[in-house]
Amino acid sequence: MNRKVLYGYQIEDGKLVPQPQEAAVVSRIFALCLEGKFQWEISDILNAEGIQYSLDCPAWTKFKISLTLRNQRYAGADGYPVLIGSETFQSVQTFLQKKWGKHVHRERPVSVLRETLRCPCGGRLKRWFSSVHRPDTLYLRCAECGGEAVIPDAELLAEVERQAAEYTPPAEGGYTPSEDTVRLTNAINRGLERPEHPEDVVALILRGISARYACFEAPAASPDTQRLIREKAYAQAIKYITITAENAVTVTFK
Repeated sequence: MNRKVLYGYQIEDGKLVPQPQEAAVVSRIFALCLEGKFQWEISDILNAEGIQYSLDCPAWTKFKISLTLRNQRYAGADGYPVLIGSETFQSVQTFLQKKWGKHVHRERPVSVLRETLRCPCGGRLKRWFSSVHRPDTLYLRCAECGGEAVIPDAELLAEVERQAAEYTPPAEGGYTPSEDTVRLTNAINRGLERPEHPEDVVALILRGISARYACFEAPAASPDTQRLIREKAYAQAIKYITITAENAVTVTFK
């Protein structure tokens, strides 16, 4: 996790001692857990306040929060200075066990859609964090062009709901461009604007023709999109969601 010393501690004169600011964060994590916050909610709170986990890996995640809450060293194990009293530590373990025992686990509703998020260039949008990160908001960056988008969870979900309600199945044998086709079309348009290397543009055009032709092939068996939409199983019904920097959302269904 890109830390040489466990979060909450530092080395002074060759000895392991608490790091005051980080130790306070550890105490707060345990307190928020006992207040009933889910682990992803705790990570969102810390990220929103600009609290870094480390310089190399600044963002908090629910995985890091989970490891923190279950690490016995904070209660003095292995000779570590005590940051969390044994009573508080045990209360958290009991609380977590009850939650998991009852199968109480709540993800952010948009989590199931993250793999479908795309940039207008066709690249995948991935989450990133900043010092102004706010809970219940997606901060996205394109893995290919570096373009960014910031959209509240509620806004994205509302737009998906709206477009799902208006969804009309395509006619049999219709043409639906693939992600590869969209990406190649954009590349061709850019090449035509600056045709310094015409041979490259021609090669792109030929690839584009091949990609478009493939879109007319008989599709493999696909899930009943209308049924999935009625059941609000959007992760199975959606092929991808395109989000622009201006938060224009376009949902492409399977």
